[in-house]
Amino acid sequence: MTNIRPPQYSVEQLERSRDCDAICYEALTDVVRCAVAAGWREEEVALHLADAAESYIVYLATKPTRRWIAANSN
Repeated sequence: MTNIRPPQYSVEQLERSRDCDAICYEALTDVVRCAVAAGWREEEVALHLADAAESYIVYLATKPTRRWIAANSN
């Protein structure tokens, strides 16, 4: 599984979004490859990952008091 490194930029820097995008892409690609190797079809894995992401966004939208704080203050 992909080893996700911590952010290299502060929340004010524009590069942080591109960096996060690259990290997420790497991690998701790794998940898809592992699932396909286990026998799942690539299309079904992608669809269910999209569903899971959407569900998580809904979860975040309904939990306004919950706030994740990075351990390294980034």
